[in-house]
Amino acid sequence: MGLENGKVHKLERVNADETPVVDEEVCAGSVEAHNDMSKVAMIVSLLAVLLLVIFFFGMNRNIAGLSDEVKNLGSLRDEVSSLDQRMIQMQADVPVHIKRMIAHDMVNEMAMKAAYLGETLDSESQRAAMQLILKELQGVRAGLEK
Repeated sequence: MGLENGKVHKLERVNADETPVVDEEVCAGSVEAHNDMSKVAMIVSLLAVLLLVIFFFGMNRNIAGLSDEVKNLGSLRDEVSSLDQRMIQMQADVPVHIKRMIAHDMVNEMAMKAAYLGETLDSESQRAAMQLILKELQGVRAGLEK
């Protein structure tokens, strides 16, 4: 006897001389149960194969759809590359365009100031000089507008 966690276990000796008594009715029931279990096992295995086939075709269709999407990504990559090139070109052109606009605005401002000074000066020689400056500024403005 052994005590294990407060439980008592009793070990008995088995004699090899004793032959087990088998009831024929129990044995016949066991064979029928075995035949019934084999039918159940066959049905379960067929259902498992059917599920595997359904799973395979579903995955195959999903993989085919994914491969089409990957091909579309290749064309999108080309489009993004061309847009990137256009963006780089626009960024290179924009500073020149902006510089030209700023210079145009500054020349306009100087021309307005020169016109105002031409009207307010008392000396005729200074007015003539301002008119000459005004004509030069208008020429520069015309060059920037091209």
